[in-house]
Amino acid sequence: MVQHSLANAFDRERNVIGKTRKKYVYSCGCGSLLIVAIILISVSLKKLTSTELGVEYDTWTKQLDDAATQGGLHNGPPGFRFIKFPSTQITAEARDTCVSRDGLRVNFQVSYQYLMPEVWIVAAVKKYRDFSKWGTIVEAAGISAIQHSCSAFNITSFQTLRNLIQIAMYDELKLKLEGTEGTTIENHDGVYALAIALQLKNVDLPSEYKAAITDKQSAKEDIALAKNQRNQELTKANTKLLAAQEEKKKILDKAANDANVTLTEADLIAQQTTFAFAAERATIEQAIENFNLDTEGVLSYLANQLYAKAPTLRATIREPAKISRKDEL
Repeated sequence: MVQHSLANAFDRERNVIGKTRKKYVYSCGCGSLLIVAIILISVSLKKLTSTELGVEYDTWTKQLDDAATQGGLHNGPPGFRFIKFPSTQITAEARDTCVSRDGLRVNFQVSYQYLMPEVWIVAAVKKYRDFSKWGTIVEAAGISAIQHSCSAFNITSFQTLRNLIQIAMYDELKLKLEGTEGTTIENHDGVYALAIALQLKNVDLPSEYKAAITDKQSAKEDIALAKNQRNQELTKANTKLLAAQEEKKKILDKAANDANVTLTEADLIAQQTTFAFAAERATIEQAIENFNLDTEGVLSYLANQLYAKAPTLRATIREPAKISRKDEL
């Protein structure tokens, strides 16, 4: 009886242990399945931010999706990943040296913006693998475009035509990044990037050129100063010449006026003298007629008239001079 009881107790204990083991195994199996499911779900979900584009890549089958995916939470084969690119524009800075058309080196600083279009992203991944390598190629193409643009302009243009140079740089950048007009995805001759804008921030000309420009400017200023001084001296000389000409005119006018006065006075004196002689002649003729004088008588008459006009007359006359003509009258 005792043995039978012990056997029953042993059976019950064994049944309890068996059930416990089954529950444990079942629980472990469910837990493992849950863990596997969680792992599978976690490796099958990938997130892209709102500023990202991605191309799905299956790391096991080495397959690349044929279209880009925009921001959000996306599922895929277990273990897949996204090859990500920014969906917003990217800014690049370029500091380098280029050679002008006339062979001088110019230091430049340029900033430009570019973008990865969604339609080109798959082709870019196939050619460049990822964003890092693609970005390196794009920036190398940008430097090449800028340097090629520099070679189209003389050094003087970098001072006077900077806006035109900036436009030329942007056009060349657009050609290098986007390819020639009419290019397709299959035969694309660019780097699968869309050029947005370009800014030429700074241009540093060679020190020798700056010195030459300074010397040239100084020479221009010296020439301008010399021309100004020459004009001033010419003005002074012209002023003196005008003054001399005016003085000459005054002298000539005065001389002409004095000559006219002298001529007038001489004419008046001549008229007076002529009138006096005429009056004297008339008087002599009247005396000749009245007194019936001959030549000696006329001389005596004139001598008497002379003596009559002189208040005091003193004369020293040597012999045989004849003073009196009394007898002839």
